[in-house]
Amino acid sequence: MLSFFSLREKSIHLSRRTGNLPIRVRLFLITFGVILFFLGIIFTTNTFLLQPYYNYMKEKKLISTLQTISTLDYSDTDESGKASYALSTELKSIEEADNIHIIILDEHLNFFYNSMSGFPGTTPIDKYEGAKQLFNSLFEMSSEESRGNGTLDSPAISKRRNPKTDTNYLSLFAVIPVSMDDEISYHYVMINTSVSAIEDAVDAFNDYALVLGIFAMIISGLLSLVLCSNFAQPILRINEAAKRIANMDFSAKLEIRSMDELGQLAESINYLSSELETKINQLSVANTQLKKDIEQKERIDLMRRELLSNVSHEFKTPLAIIMGYAEGLQLNINSDEKDYYCSVINDEAVKLNSLAARLLDLAELESGAIMDVSEFSLSELAEERLKTMSYVFSDHGISTEFNTTGDCSLNADYGRIEEVINNLLANAMHHTPDGGSISVQVSGDEEKVSISVFNSGSHIPDESLDRIWESFYKVDKARTRKYGGSGLGLKIVSSIVNLHRGSYSAENTPDGVLFRVTLPKKPMESDSAQNN
Repeated sequence: MLSFFSLREKSIHLSRRTGNLPIRVRLFLITFGVILFFLGIIFTTNTFLLQPYYNYMKEKKLISTLQTISTLDYSDTDESGKASYALSTELKSIEEADNIHIIILDEHLNFFYNSMSGFPGTTPIDKYEGAKQLFNSLFEMSSEESRGNGTLDSPAISKRRNPKTDTNYLSLFAVIPVSMDDEISYHYVMINTSVSAIEDAVDAFNDYALVLGIFAMIISGLLSLVLCSNFAQPILRINEAAKRIANMDFSAKLEIRSMDELGQLAESINYLSSELETKINQLSVANTQLKKDIEQKERIDLMRRELLSNVSHEFKTPLAIIMGYAEGLQLNINSDEKDYYCSVINDEAVKLNSLAARLLDLAELESGAIMDVSEFSLSELAEERLKTMSYVFSDHGISTEFNTTGDCSLNADYGRIEEVINNLLANAMHHTPDGGSISVQVSGDEEKVSISVFNSGSHIPDESLDRIWESFYKVDKARTRKYGGSGLGLKIVSSIVNLHRGSYSAENTPDGVLFRVTLPKKPMESDSAQNN
């Protein structure tokens, strides 16, 4: 029991070790092992079974020859009582055809036929045993084995060896009934054939098989190595492609040279690679979009929190002023101070009302406001708004310049675009130092119209260029009330421009800052449908 389990464990260990070998090596070992197995089978069967099989076939042939001999006409004799020339010729042809020797004695144990020369005459010996002894004395042979009782139906068959010639024979002895002059008599038949030839042939064949086997092993080994390598190449290519797919490399495509199992597997790998590439690309796009959505959500949440903080801040100061001056009024101050307190409360209330109105306007824009589209000239509108505000600019010593080129007609919401220009000019005025300059440039072509507002002065920090379009964002982190701005002007500009499917930008120039807004000359079909 222990030896069985030990053998089983060794077998499992060997299988694990061979399982780590490359497939082409395993195929070579299997193929070469099968070839060696069959060569060993051939060599073994030839050594141990060929000669017994040959003897068996010889015995059958001897029995068949005996049956043929028993059917001959033994009444055909010459004057001496021996077989006639015709009968002898017939027996001789049987001997030559089967490579055998035939001896026939008549019932008196005299030679009736003998193809072997050099044998002396015989004297009568009684019955079967005497004839058998006669044959022994004639050939001086010793029987190795014998079976059968010597009759026609069961002839005696023996293996004999001639020590003089060192030759082995297979001998058959039988008594056959013959018809002589209408009487039945008995003849003694002995048929001999040499088996040394087959023994020599077996030895020669074994030597030849050994040489041929070594040559066959070399040739078969080389062929097996080549065939196994060729057979393993598609598998190795498939394995390499699978590794590249596992590393997210889908560029490798397997060449399909046949539609057998390996060809179908290669086709499946190619299909799998294409499908994985498609699905992973889709997942990558979806993941990228998801990241953008998450970032957008986080940005919106941040903007919402900042908006609440900014709104609270913008409302807190006017409300504090109103509450303080209202308490002063409750203290029954004199009439002169009462008028002043009332004017301050009124100014702060106006600011709160303006801030609330701008917040409502911004909310309306971001929720998709309905536009009142009409055709007008952007250059005329911009020039008119610049002239209207020129008196404010002149109070600060700010010079203005206006230029226009091209066709500047535009289909848009007149009131919203006017608000855009007002906010851009107000922003430029607030950031232009006394004695500075503001210039407005309007240009148009067949598809769009642009307005640029330049103001001299300090630059906007690079990290703030993208954020100035957000609600309540101010470059002035101290939130001074020097200009009285709410930080919503540029946000309203961006919302109106987005509503018109336009674009906006801000950039620093060597002398100041340039704001540009570009609008399509005609609204989109969805915008037109919305207006209708």
